[in-house]
Amino acid sequence: MSSEKKMPETEVRPDPKGAVFTLPAKKGGSVSKTSDRDGKLVARLKKSGLDPQKLLDLALPGTTAKSVAKTRHRLILFGFFLFVALPSALFSAYMFFWASDQYHSTTAFAIRSSDPVAATEILGMVMGGGGSESTTSNSYIVSDYIQSQAILEDLPEDIDLQAIFNREASDFLFSMGTDLPIEDQLDYWNSMVDVSFDSTSSVIYVEVRSFRPEDSVTIAEAVLERSEILVNKLSEANRRQTVRYAEESVARAEARLKAIRKQMLAYRQETQEVDPEANAEIASEMIAGLDQERASREAEKATLMGYLDEESPRIRMLDQQIAALEGQITSVRQRLGTGGVPAGQTETGDGRDNLSLRLADYSDLAVEEEFAQQLYVTSLASLERARQEADNKSLYLATFIHPTLSEQAQYPGRFLYSLAAFLMLAGLWSVAVLLYYNVRDRT
Repeated sequence: MSSEKKMPETEVRPDPKGAVFTLPAKKGGSVSKTSDRDGKLVARLKKSGLDPQKLLDLALPGTTAKSVAKTRHRLILFGFFLFVALPSALFSAYMFFWASDQYHSTTAFAIRSSDPVAATEILGMVMGGGGSESTTSNSYIVSDYIQSQAILEDLPEDIDLQAIFNREASDFLFSMGTDLPIEDQLDYWNSMVDVSFDSTSSVIYVEVRSFRPEDSVTIAEAVLERSEILVNKLSEANRRQTVRYAEESVARAEARLKAIRKQMLAYRQETQEVDPEANAEIASEMIAGLDQERASREAEKATLMGYLDEESPRIRMLDQQIAALEGQITSVRQRLGTGGVPAGQTETGDGRDNLSLRLADYSDLAVEEEFAQQLYVTSLASLERARQEADNKSLYLATFIHPTLSEQAQYPGRFLYSLAAFLMLAGLWSVAVLLYYNVRDRT
């Protein structure tokens, strides 16, 4: 037994990966000698610029990877707590313990027209055209007006929006604030006043929220009143526009009639005759009388020529009478017209002294005067009809739901706001984590 060789004692050390390896046992002062050698080795590695820990990581990669993964997971969980859980909890606490109750008031109205609808227009209205087009466009105008800066400027002075929307000063998230510019006031107004328009029924729904039920009713009544005033203005403008076109038509017709009458007056002053047509009738009757008298003298001459000589005093007197009658007939005919002679070659010069030319000028003026007068009469009738139609097409505001008084707070949606905040933060956190892993995998 003494001759048997004793195996050297060994020291068992576990490998980080789970394997077991053995090292020679350290006897006596060998431990301290080994430690000295390891220290010197570490010193030499550091002196040469090498990191012993990195060399150890390269030698034992599993241990380092697990350590880094655990650290990374802890950081991710800490980020979730810091950027998602904690802010969501704080926001939920604010919504449930600090956010003030909000009470709503609802009103609904529509714009209607008093214009009677004919039976032939009913189909057009059912198909979406006809008379409903005007009320629909005006409804959109009123909806935009309620959401515009104009209504803030038109509200009565006794309605102090800053006082109404700052009654709960502790609720800084939903209160309005003070000394805001008009643009920020409009943004807050649109967040507290919801306007919706139903194009099918042409009904406008308005919902107002505030921190007191009475304030919501007051604001809703003011909105309803300003909308009614706007509708009345639109109706009056529509009425004026409809009548204005007819009045302009009457003014043009009247100006034309006055101009024609002035031309007629100037013509009568120049020709010194009221009615050339009457003068032409007189001239025609005169010519006919002279022709008849001449024919009578010629017949008498022919009778006397049967038993008298041409040189007899009676025959010569008849010849003179016949010549005088022919001269009168010629003179009267020249007054009626030039008889085929150009106007510039007549003794009167331009020929405007003859009755036919004056009659032509007068006829043109008379026709224009008659047309202008008929146009003026028609324009007056159109103006009266336009006024009647304008009175019949007046717009008015029909209120279906008067401002309601709330008995229980319906806003804000505390649970929904809290859930939305949590989901938003969780989504941002998830995107950040995915981006980190994507960048890490590519490097």
